[in-house]
Amino acid sequence: MRLKFADCVLDLRARQLERQGENLPLEPKVYELLEALIKRRPAVVTNIELDELLWPQVYVARTSLTRLVSELRAALGDTPQASHIIRTVYKTGYSFCADVICMPATAASPATIELVWKKQFLPLPDGEHLAGRDAECSLVIDASTVSRRHARITIVSGAATIEDLDSTNGTQVNGSRISGPTRISPGDELLLGSEVLQVRRRNASAHTVKVEDDSKIGEKVPRK
Repeated sequence: MRLKFADCVLDLRARQLERQGENLPLEPKVYELLEALIKRRPAVVTNIELDELLWPQVYVARTSLTRLVSELRAALGDTPQASHIIRTVYKTGYSFCADVICMPATAASPATIELVWKKQFLPLPDGEHLAGRDAECSLVIDASTVSRRHARITIVSGAATIEDLDSTNGTQVNGSRISGPTRISPGDELLLGSEVLQVRRRNASAHTVKVEDDSKIGEKVPRK
């Protein structure tokens, strides 16, 4: 689903935000905050609910949520003084107050590259893909050395970059640990924690196996 508000478009499926036609990368928790508010609009989402969503089973100071809201407002061009997108409800929480238009879905570009991990083929169409141990990640790498939200892979017109999300064990590309967004291409080897993933060009028909005509299955072969 694509949602238009102010001069922004939020693609919930691709987890991607555009502003004035430009892709606007958001930190994972900032994106989760935006998604929570826009899905619950126009209801007020309380501070306690947001804390539990963003930092489950972890105590954080109130300033942590305040900082995220400030970052989100800055990204959207909103301000507390003249708020037209994120409304503060004093000592209670926040609500999404902008008018939202649901835009018709556009046909997704077919994936041109993919990741291979333990015989699994993970296609990477255009958009943003979170890789990690968390079941809500679009690329689930269920391994003990991989963080819940380990890395972000962004595909724009087939060009791919990967960025580590302050993971515990880091991300490597071809044996070198990365510290910022790094371009990746078919033939590269990624290391998330101790998990090896291969980047390769995707052949849409490569994983399709042709079976025999159903009508012939079980048919007896005449003896000669």
